[in-house]
Amino acid sequence: MESTRRIDIELPDELADAVEARVSSGEYASVSAVIEDGLRALAAREDDPAWDAEVEHWLKTEVAATYDRLKAGEERTYSVEEVREYLRQARDARNAAE
Repeated sequence: MESTRRIDIELPDELADAVEARVSSGEYASVSAVIEDGLRALAAREDDPAWDAEVEHWLKTEVAATYDRLKAGEERTYSVEEVREYLRQARDARNAAE
């Protein structure tokens, strides 16, 4: 059995609520189990050089290029409401064609 040690942490309300929700839902048996799983996932990701390379490539190519286009006025952003309206119209057009 692994040895354990008690530590106390402070989390922002949003994260504390998320942890408590996972325990309340039965997904995890305890707060400690949630934190342990999150730390194991973080360690696995940090140990994966392919993941780091993929993220770095995505940031340098797609994210940086999109940011540059936005700053140059070549692209625009859309609000959540605009996206929802576009999707609603596309759905309605598809349904009308059926």
